[in-house]
Amino acid sequence: MDSDVLRRLHYAAAIGCGVFAALVVHIVLTVFGVGVDAVVRSGSPGEMASAMAWWAIGGAGFVGGWATGAYLIAAARERAFVFRLAQRFLVAVVFAAATAGGVMSKTGNLGGTVDVIAGLTALGLGVICAFCGARLAYLNAEQV
Repeated sequence: MDSDVLRRLHYAAAIGCGVFAALVVHIVLTVFGVGVDAVVRSGSPGEMASAMAWWAIGGAGFVGGWATGAYLIAAARERAFVFRLAQRFLVAVVFAAATAGGVMSKTGNLGGTVDVIAGLTALGLGVICAFCGARLAYLNAEQV
């Protein structure tokens, strides 16, 4: 495959995994009641919880994008140790997402306007931070 096409495919995969990680964190925080929408639901006491949720979702998107980018770079350069380590990490993230999604589907208070807005906000934040993480991974790889 052409190296430019492969690089774009790696970018897309890294951004996708970063968004996936951000949405996992959003789901987990929502299950525990400290999601992005905490300030709307509980008023003033939820401001700190909502702010921490923003940082956690953004951080998960960034780290997910960066880690997946580093994983794909290591796989392309055939570095076996990093490849195996990152592969196990990605399997754990998928397992955590499936578990969190299953737990969240059991709660009955989802689906309102606030939940939709919070989900779309987490998605947008995850996309931006995952792109930044993937870009950082590839900029670091170009310097090495």
